[in-house]
Amino acid sequence: MAGVKAFELRTKSKDQLELQLVELKKELASLKVQKLTRPSLPKIHTVRKNIARVLTIINLQQRENVAAFYSGKKYQPKDLRAKKTRAIRRQLTKFEKFQTTDKARKQAIAFPQRKFAIKA
Repeated sequence: MAGVKAFELRTKSKDQLELQLVELKKELASLKVQKLTRPSLPKIHTVRKNIARVLTIINLQQRENVAAFYSGKKYQPKDLRAKKTRAIRRQLTKFEKFQTTDKARKQAIAFPQRKFAIKA
């Protein structure tokens, strides 16, 4: 009555996982029929949790494949981007922060910062 282990599921391919999912769903359907005759059937709980584990691993693998596809690309889907906070996401980038206008650049060249030597 032990559940399937997540680390064992990670080694399986997508086809194997989908096949196992179908088997687990069939088993759950048969257990629901048995439940009509017997009031208590604790194996239903285990099978439901196993189905959830298999679906979780399928979704994780799918996300990893999508993340690998978008790695190195300029844009990523929003659910793959770093969450952080709204304020941090709207901050200027380092490049944008240090950019100056043409007028400010000319002014800095024409009137450089004065350097004063202090007599000790």
